Amino acid sequence: MPRDRRCHTCHTVTSVNGAPTVVVAVVDGQDVYACAAHRAEHAAPAHDPLVALAQYQDMAARPYTRPR
Repeated sequence: MPRDRRCHTCHTVTSVNGAPTVVVAVVDGQDVYACAAHRAEHAAPAHDPLVALAQYQDMAARPYTRPR
């Protein structure tokens, strides 16, 4: 099943500056993504190990593009 990387609030896949959305919480085993504008609304408690693991897995699943 492909990941749904849209922001939980505004349903965009990038922030205003073009940065991709990031995992900010894990709810019932599902990753919650948020853009820069909505991260604070959905953020899990600080140092949540599930969020750190989900972010690591998300980075590993994204294709690497070499900087130019």
